[in-house]
Amino acid sequence: MLTREQKEQQLQLLKSALVPAAGVFVVDFTGLTVAEVTELRRKVKEAEASYLVVKNTLARIALSGTPNEPVSKLFVGPTAVAYTNKDVVALAKVLSEFAKGHDKLKFRGAWVEGQLLDAAGAQQIASLPSKQELVARLLFLLQSPMRRLVVALNWPLRSLAVTVKQIADNKQQN
Repeated sequence: MLTREQKEQQLQLLKSALVPAAGVFVVDFTGLTVAEVTELRRKVKEAEASYLVVKNTLARIALSGTPNEPVSKLFVGPTAVAYTNKDVVALAKVLSEFAKGHDKLKFRGAWVEGQLLDAAGAQQIASLPSKQELVARLLFLLQSPMRRLVVALNWPLRSLAVTVKQIADNKQQN
């Protein structure tokens, strides 16, 4: 049993972690072994996120009166949260990939960018392209018209160079 002081420390930790987070995924980890949970923690950390097993009552108290309060209804039974302030899609992909190999990890829902999502919505985020993919696509789209313009502007010069070379070749043969 935790002392009141320990509970207050956990409460402050949860408030400072969950309230400013861009994405909070609530999962049920019942049935996972210690080794599997350790592997999940490692993968979540690689995605620049955090994973915590929480006491439901403390989590509800920490979220009460905050904009994230709607997520507190997901805290029922054995609960863990994975949260991040960086790339929410990367965290969702890590959790989804892990859940594919370990059927005991189940999404309960998520709080992403101010919206409460159900379990299906939380898993659906994993299918979105990552931030890096979106930036790469945008750069390609921005670069494509410029590349076409450069090719179009160089075409007359290239044609002139080919014509001059053909004339020179013909003169050498004659």
